[in-house]
Amino acid sequence: MADQTETAGTPSPATAAQSVGAQPVGFKGWYAVVMMAVVVMLAQVDRNIISLMVQPIKRDLDLSDTQISLLLGIAFTIPYAIAGPPMSRVADGSWRKAVIAGSLAVWSLATGLHTLAQGFWSFFASRAAIGAAESASAPASFSMVADAVEPRHLPRAYALFIAGRLGGGALSLMLGGLLLRYLAGYESIAIPGFGQVHSWQLLFALVGLPGLLLALVIALTVPNPRRQSGPGPQKYPVREVFGFVRDQRGMHLPLLGAVLVGSIQSYGAIAWTPAFYERTYGWTPATAGTLLGMVGLISATGGLFLGARVAEWFALRRDDANLRVMCFSHLFAVPFMVLGPLMPNPWLALSLGAVGGVIGTMGGPAYNAALQLSTPNAMRSQVNAMYLFTMGAIGGAIGPTLIPLITDFVAGSEADLRYVLVGVRLLLGPLDAFLIWKAIAPYARAYRARRVAGE
Repeated sequence: MADQTETAGTPSPATAAQSVGAQPVGFKGWYAVVMMAVVVMLAQVDRNIISLMVQPIKRDLDLSDTQISLLLGIAFTIPYAIAGPPMSRVADGSWRKAVIAGSLAVWSLATGLHTLAQGFWSFFASRAAIGAAESASAPASFSMVADAVEPRHLPRAYALFIAGRLGGGALSLMLGGLLLRYLAGYESIAIPGFGQVHSWQLLFALVGLPGLLLALVIALTVPNPRRQSGPGPQKYPVREVFGFVRDQRGMHLPLLGAVLVGSIQSYGAIAWTPAFYERTYGWTPATAGTLLGMVGLISATGGLFLGARVAEWFALRRDDANLRVMCFSHLFAVPFMVLGPLMPNPWLALSLGAVGGVIGTMGGPAYNAALQLSTPNAMRSQVNAMYLFTMGAIGGAIGPTLIPLITDFVAGSEADLRYVLVGVRLLLGPLDAFLIWKAIAPYARAYRARRVAGE
């Protein structure tokens, strides 16, 4: 556990935060943060909207839960894992904005191609393109946000950025539900020599188009903030990046484990919560999507900005503030996430999920700020890519697949999905918090080291 007493010659957290980095970047910097939030919002919409159509895809394309889980997980995560590391090297150079705009255009086009998918493998190919493109954007976006604002405002900036990500997840449900209700009145389109385009597939074209337009806006209007500290771009060879992580393994090993365990829970819940409400309470996809999206958007936004304020206030007093906030946030959310699926009606389940969502998302801004503040500037994209790989590629593959495997081969009934969701949370939630706790003291030492180094 980190000591509150400052070492001789080391500035206090508040003083260090005010003295680090370049001149405040003002409106242009916050504009860049807002646009990065919009980009990550569209990424989540394009990535997650497929979860709302689990039942229609199963019905019209004759797929099993396991095949659906592969589309939700591995089809996305394997290309994500392959493309992410090399693109993070590019992003640590001077090409961050170009990487973000280009990857946004690619995954938006791939989302639209879902409209023409006729079976498992055509869906798989489109999902693979989305995964590869999104892996290029995320590390560059995290790195740009870290340079766009003053270090003392990083929790606030990441609250806004993560609000885009979580808002995108909620929007994929809410907007998807509304559009599905609208498209339900349309007949399937038969294309001679090709096949059927079902009404729900038109949804993919509608959500893919805005990303193509936004990519142009990003390229033309978003400033590329200069790096606030550290050596110039690409001054760290790969071996030095791995060496840095190895030297800081007391922090990174447990924190990577926590990120993995947390992402298994979150990606599993994102993929299968709409199906849970359909199977347990009889809600239609449109109803489940609209209500889950609205509740998720409100609770996540409230939790993020509340967590950012707590982290910024706590950081004036302790070096380990960010990971402490993350740890308590994840731990205190567990009871609500466990009890929610057991409720006798959907409204109680939604209410407990909303409370758990507020508490659980409070740790997001603190976690992202901690990762940037403990990492040299010119290797941030690569270290972020390592965490995003663990979260998106490994956790994103295991989470959506683990739940249906347990449902199919252990529970044995679709109706038991609620108990599978409860069991996964009950087992993995406390482990997640414990691993974060183990990383707190090493993080405080790493944070002090970056301050001493002038970052």
